[in-house]
Amino acid sequence: MKNKKRGGKGKVAVTTHDDDFIERFFVSNTHDTLMFVTNMGQLYWLKVYRIPEGSRTAKGKAVVNLINLRPDEKIMAIITTSDFDESKSLAFFTKNGVIKRTNLTEFSNIRSNGVRAIVLDDDDEVVTAKITNPDTQYLMIFTSLGQCIRFEVDKTREQGRSTRGVRGIKFKIESDFVVDAEIIENEEQEILTVSEKGIGKRTTVEEYRLTNRAGSGVIAMKLSPKTGNIIGEVLVDETQDLMLLTSIGKMIRVDMQTIRKAGRNTSGVIIVNVDKEDKVVSIAKCPKEDEEIELDENGNIIRYNEDGEIETNEEESNNSNLLDIIETKEEKEEE
Repeated sequence: MKNKKRGGKGKVAVTTHDDDFIERFFVSNTHDTLMFVTNMGQLYWLKVYRIPEGSRTAKGKAVVNLINLRPDEKIMAIITTSDFDESKSLAFFTKNGVIKRTNLTEFSNIRSNGVRAIVLDDDDEVVTAKITNPDTQYLMIFTSLGQCIRFEVDKTREQGRSTRGVRGIKFKIESDFVVDAEIIENEEQEILTVSEKGIGKRTTVEEYRLTNRAGSGVIAMKLSPKTGNIIGEVLVDETQDLMLLTSIGKMIRVDMQTIRKAGRNTSGVIIVNVDKEDKVVSIAKCPKEDEEIELDENGNIIRYNEDGEIETNEEESNNSNLLDIIETKEEKEEE
């Protein structure tokens, strides 16, 4: 996937449901533990040394072949940890606005078929789960219809595994639901919010007013038919790129530095142009990819415009002859 400027169309990257892209890299020791949290509230764990080691270019092995997932279960969060220290907890966020924190020591000895990590209502499911540590100050919950709540992590007491949790956010509209949640360490961090129509914005955490748990929160994004509903958010990390996936299989990689900051109650800017029948369905941070230099038969650098088409600028092409630069450098070294 080539790195595109904000507002690009992207390229068709997914042709079947089996295609995928790298969402996260984990740097782990062989005795570290990977925890998998599913939409049904089950938690499975897997020791890193049980994952078959492969070459750099190997495709790897499907997770369903490593843990005993049920046919209708979906993995909603993958968490890595080197220990199960009692100072850490695992926070679960559900579609209906429920939140639950459980001490990490409760998950230190998991059976091969997993354990029930949270008791869910019949019409509820887990959206995501994240580890909190002593540095965590706030929890944030985002909804599809543009609500967001920020409250102190201590407002949710720790509970055992076989419990339901407590109300995290109260919906203003009955049809609303939680799409994402975040663990916050300080108010200087930035949240990147993205909508169905490819609109996004960066906003500092301090702009989201601190409230009590179970409130209705504040407006996270100004929504309209041009923006569509919110589909997710990520913490801004300028050392990583943002990957967006659309409903018809387009993927586009965007440098987070190209997305400007905006106020909380604004719509933001176009990150990716989507067709009328298309919409953004998923976002994720991904490692930056060094852009490869392509040369034509004359040794000129091939440049692409935002639509992925080759630019035809003769003057610029003549000034960017990479072979000439290399030859000049070698001649100077010989002198």
